[in-house]
Amino acid sequence: MPVVLISFLDGEIVHAEIDDLSFDHLLLEGEVRGADPNNDRVLFPLSAIRQIVIGHPQKAPAGASAWDRAAFHFADGQVLRASIAPDGTLGRFGGVWRVVEQDAAEMRTLGIPYTALKGVYQLRHWDSRPVGSRGGAEFRADRLARTLAERDAASEPSAMHRQPLINRVRTDPNRLPSPPGNPPVTKPSGGP
Repeated sequence: MPVVLISFLDGEIVHAEIDDLSFDHLLLEGEVRGADPNNDRVLFPLSAIRQIVIGHPQKAPAGASAWDRAAFHFADGQVLRASIAPDGTLGRFGGVWRVVEQDAAEMRTLGIPYTALKGVYQLRHWDSRPVGSRGGAEFRADRLARTLAERDAASEPSAMHRQPLINRVRTDPNRLPSPPGNPPVTKPSGGP
Protein backbone atom coordinates (compact mmCIF):
# COMPACT_ATOMS: atom_id res chain seq x y z
CA MET A 1 0.00 0.00 0.00
CA PRO A 2 1.50 3.34 -1.04
CA VAL A 3 1.77 6.09 1.55
CA VAL A 4 -0.07 9.21 0.38
CA LEU A 5 -0.81 12.74 1.46
CA ILE A 6 -4.43 13.58 0.66
CA SER A 7 -5.43 17.22 0.24
CA PHE A 8 -9.17 17.84 0.49
CA LEU A 9 -11.21 20.61 -1.12
CA ASP A 10 -11.75 22.26 2.29
CA GLY A 11 -7.99 22.45 2.96
CA GLU A 12 -7.70 19.50 5.34
CA ILE A 13 -4.71 17.18 4.85
CA VAL A 14 -4.56 13.49 5.83
CA HIS A 15 -1.71 10.96 5.74
CA ALA A 16 -2.92 7.51 4.72
CA GLU A 17 -2.05 4.22 3.04
CA ILE A 18 -4.38 3.56 0.13
CA ASP A 19 -5.08 0.07 -1.22
CA ASP A 20 -5.99 0.97 -4.82
CA LEU A 21 -4.99 4.18 -6.65
CA SER A 22 -6.38 3.18 -10.05
CA PHE A 23 -9.23 5.72 -9.80
CA ASP A 24 -11.64 3.07 -11.05
CA HIS A 25 -13.96 3.51 -8.04
CA LEU A 26 -15.69 6.58 -6.59
CA LEU A 27 -14.24 5.80 -3.16
CA LEU A 28 -10.69 5.34 -1.92
CA GLU A 29 -10.25 2.80 0.86
CA GLY A 30 -7.24 2.81 3.13
CA GLU A 31 -5.69 3.10 6.54
CA VAL A 32 -5.20 6.45 8.26
CA ARG A 33 -1.79 7.39 9.62
CA GLY A 34 -1.85 9.99 12.35
CA ALA A 35 -1.88 10.84 16.02
CA ASP A 36 -5.46 9.69 16.62
CA PRO A 37 -5.32 5.99 17.58
CA ASN A 38 -9.11 5.73 17.25
CA ASN A 39 -9.03 5.72 13.40
CA ASP A 40 -8.21 2.54 11.54
CA ARG A 41 -9.85 2.02 8.13
CA VAL A 42 -11.36 4.85 6.14
CA LEU A 43 -13.37 5.53 2.98
CA PHE A 44 -12.78 8.80 1.12
CA PRO A 45 -15.19 9.93 -1.64
CA LEU A 46 -13.23 11.23 -4.63
CA SER A 47 -15.56 14.23 -4.86
CA ALA A 48 -14.08 15.54 -1.57
CA ILE A 49 -10.44 15.21 -2.66
CA ARG A 50 -8.44 17.94 -4.42
CA GLN A 51 -5.22 15.99 -5.02
CA ILE A 52 -3.14 13.14 -3.65
CA VAL A 53 0.65 13.25 -3.37
CA ILE A 54 1.83 9.66 -3.79
CA GLY A 55 5.09 8.61 -2.16
CA HIS A 56 7.96 11.01 -1.60
CA PRO A 57 9.36 13.62 -4.00
CA GLN A 58 12.32 12.45 -6.10
CA LYS A 59 15.03 14.28 -7.97
CA ALA A 60 13.76 15.43 -11.37
CA PRO A 61 15.06 13.26 -14.21
CA ALA A 62 17.38 14.85 -16.76
CA GLY A 63 14.93 14.35 -19.64
CA ALA A 64 11.99 16.04 -17.92
CA SER A 65 12.37 19.17 -20.07
CA ALA A 66 11.36 17.07 -23.10
CA TRP A 67 8.08 15.96 -21.48
CA ASP A 68 4.77 17.56 -22.43
CA ARG A 69 3.95 20.80 -20.65
CA ALA A 70 0.56 20.99 -18.99
CA ALA A 71 -1.53 23.34 -16.89
CA PHE A 72 -3.86 21.66 -14.42
CA HIS A 73 -6.74 24.06 -13.76
CA PHE A 74 -8.46 23.14 -10.51
CA ALA A 75 -12.09 23.93 -9.73
CA ASP A 76 -10.97 26.12 -6.80
CA GLY A 77 -9.07 28.44 -9.16
CA GLN A 78 -5.55 27.13 -8.54
CA VAL A 79 -3.34 26.32 -11.54
CA LEU A 80 -0.46 23.83 -11.50
CA ARG A 81 1.98 24.23 -14.42
CA ALA A 82 4.21 21.21 -14.83
CA SER A 83 5.99 18.93 -17.25
CA ILE A 84 4.22 15.57 -17.20
CA ALA A 85 5.83 12.18 -17.78
CA PRO A 86 4.48 10.18 -20.74
CA ASP A 87 3.52 7.25 -18.49
CA GLY A 88 0.54 8.95 -16.81
CA THR A 89 -2.45 6.70 -16.19
CA LEU A 90 -6.06 7.74 -16.57
CA GLY A 91 -8.70 5.89 -14.62
CA ARG A 92 -12.45 6.12 -14.80
CA PHE A 93 -12.68 8.84 -12.12
CA GLY A 94 -9.18 10.41 -12.04
CA GLY A 95 -5.58 10.19 -13.16
CA VAL A 96 -2.07 9.64 -11.83
CA TRP A 97 0.75 11.76 -13.25
CA ARG A 98 4.46 12.13 -12.51
CA VAL A 99 5.09 15.86 -12.70
CA VAL A 100 7.98 18.29 -12.51
CA GLU A 101 6.71 21.78 -11.80
CA GLN A 102 8.07 24.68 -13.83
CA ASP A 103 11.57 25.63 -12.56
CA ALA A 104 11.52 22.88 -9.89
CA ALA A 105 14.25 20.34 -9.15
CA GLU A 106 12.00 17.57 -7.86
CA MET A 107 9.45 15.20 -9.34
CA ARG A 108 6.21 14.34 -7.57
CA THR A 109 3.59 11.73 -8.35
CA LEU A 110 0.09 13.20 -8.14
CA GLY A 111 -3.28 11.54 -8.17
CA ILE A 112 -6.06 13.96 -9.11
CA PRO A 113 -9.79 13.14 -9.27
CA TYR A 114 -11.53 14.60 -12.30
CA THR A 115 -14.10 16.24 -10.00
CA ALA A 116 -11.33 18.54 -8.68
CA LEU A 117 -10.37 19.73 -12.19
CA LYS A 118 -11.83 22.18 -14.67
CA GLY A 119 -9.36 20.93 -17.25
CA VAL A 120 -5.81 19.87 -18.08
CA TYR A 121 -4.37 21.92 -20.91
CA GLN A 122 -1.37 20.98 -23.01
CA LEU A 123 0.88 24.04 -23.34
CA ARG A 124 3.17 24.95 -26.23
CA HIS A 125 5.50 27.05 -24.08
CA TRP A 126 5.77 28.44 -20.57
CA ASP A 127 4.23 31.89 -20.45
CA SER A 128 2.68 32.75 -17.13
CA ARG A 129 1.86 36.36 -17.90
CA PRO A 130 -1.82 37.29 -18.01
CA VAL A 131 -3.32 37.44 -21.50
CA GLY A 132 -3.59 41.24 -21.41
CA SER A 133 0.12 41.73 -20.80
CA ARG A 134 1.36 39.36 -23.51
CA GLY A 135 2.71 40.92 -26.69
CA GLY A 136 0.00 41.49 -29.28
CA ALA A 137 -2.95 40.56 -27.08
CA GLU A 138 -4.41 44.08 -27.22
CA PHE A 139 -4.16 44.06 -31.01
CA ARG A 140 -6.03 40.75 -31.20
CA ALA A 141 -8.72 41.99 -28.79
CA ASP A 142 -9.15 45.24 -30.76
CA ARG A 143 -9.37 43.33 -34.04
CA LEU A 144 -12.02 41.00 -32.59
CA ALA A 145 -14.07 43.92 -31.24
CA ARG A 146 -13.82 45.74 -34.58
CA THR A 147 -14.88 42.63 -36.53
CA LEU A 148 -17.91 42.07 -34.27
CA ALA A 149 -18.94 45.74 -34.53
CA GLU A 150 -18.71 45.64 -38.34
CA ARG A 151 -20.75 42.44 -38.44
CA ASP A 152 -23.47 44.00 -36.26
CA ALA A 153 -23.56 47.17 -38.37
CA ALA A 154 -23.83 45.21 -41.62
CA SER A 155 -26.71 43.02 -40.51
CA GLU A 156 -30.05 44.64 -41.30
CA PRO A 157 -32.87 43.71 -38.93
CA SER A 158 -35.97 42.21 -40.53
CA ALA A 159 -39.15 44.26 -40.92
CA MET A 160 -40.73 42.27 -38.10
CA HIS A 161 -37.93 43.19 -35.68
CA ARG A 162 -38.16 46.90 -36.52
CA GLN A 163 -41.60 47.02 -34.89
CA PRO A 164 -41.74 47.64 -31.17
CA LEU A 165 -41.92 44.42 -29.23
CA ILE A 166 -45.39 45.18 -27.89
CA ASN A 167 -46.74 45.31 -31.46
CA ARG A 168 -45.33 41.85 -32.18
CA VAL A 169 -47.17 40.21 -29.27
CA ARG A 170 -50.25 38.32 -30.40
CA THR A 171 -53.29 38.31 -28.16
CA ASP A 172 -55.63 36.55 -30.60
CA PRO A 173 -54.38 32.99 -31.28
CA ASN A 174 -56.09 33.01 -34.72
CA ARG A 175 -54.32 36.20 -35.80
CA LEU A 176 -51.00 35.67 -37.58
CA PRO A 177 -48.25 38.31 -37.32
CA SER A 178 -48.15 40.64 -40.29
CA PRO A 179 -45.39 42.79 -41.68
CA PRO A 180 -45.71 46.55 -41.04
CA GLY A 181 -48.18 48.34 -43.30
CA ASN A 182 -50.24 45.20 -44.14
CA PRO A 183 -53.61 44.29 -42.62
CA PRO A 184 -53.65 41.42 -40.08
CA VAL A 185 -54.12 37.95 -41.51
CA THR A 186 -56.54 35.55 -39.83
CA LYS A 187 -56.12 31.77 -39.93
CA PRO A 188 -58.81 30.10 -41.98
CA SER A 189 -61.19 28.14 -39.82
CA GLY A 190 -60.78 24.69 -41.19
CA GLY A 191 -63.48 22.47 -39.77
CA PRO A 192 -64.50 19.14 -41.25
